[in-house]
Amino acid sequence: SVEHAAPGLPARHPANEGHDSLAMATFAAVLLMAGPASAAAAVWKPEPCAELEPGVPCTHLYEHPHGSTTVMPCPVNLQTSPDGCVALFGEKPDGEQCPQITCPKALGVTMKLVCAGGCCPTCWAPDHVVSLDRHTALENPNVVPPAPQAPTTCGGVRCFEPVCGAGYTKGHVQGDCCYSCVPGR
Repeated sequence: SVEHAAPGLPARHPANEGHDSLAMATFAAVLLMAGPASAAAAVWKPEPCAELEPGVPCTHLYEHPHGSTTVMPCPVNLQTSPDGCVALFGEKPDGEQCPQITCPKALGVTMKLVCAGGCCPTCWAPDHVVSLDRHTALENPNVVPPAPQAPTTCGGVRCFEPVCGAGYTKGHVQGDCCYSCVPGR
């Protein structure tokens, strides 16, 4: 005899009872092997802004409009340059202002859409969730000090000697950390 299930669910057959139990046991074993670290990594949230070290950018989880998967601009109060965003968007209608992206998995962890000062959300995960090797310990003989005119916010920056093409020379652009190629005199 076949047991009838709720509408939309498959009917259960008594001969399959052992298979259902085996499938559930296998699923539970897989969850146990994944361990608590995997579960914790799946539910991460950005750190509260007040708890971040100075200079670390603040990120906020992006929330889709209710009942929609359309990626819209970040809230104005989270944009670094709202006027720049207005200029970028121009007359574009809703839903066409930002790229319609979904976040990929990186090392088994799904990145999330966040607003971090830009006009549109970006995919992001903190370093403690997706291990990132920034090669900070490697010495590079091509690294040069930042420009003496660099803003104080350039601490820890790594600059490279610019190689300028014809008509350009090494120079400093106000607000930049490193020298760059500027039109020659």
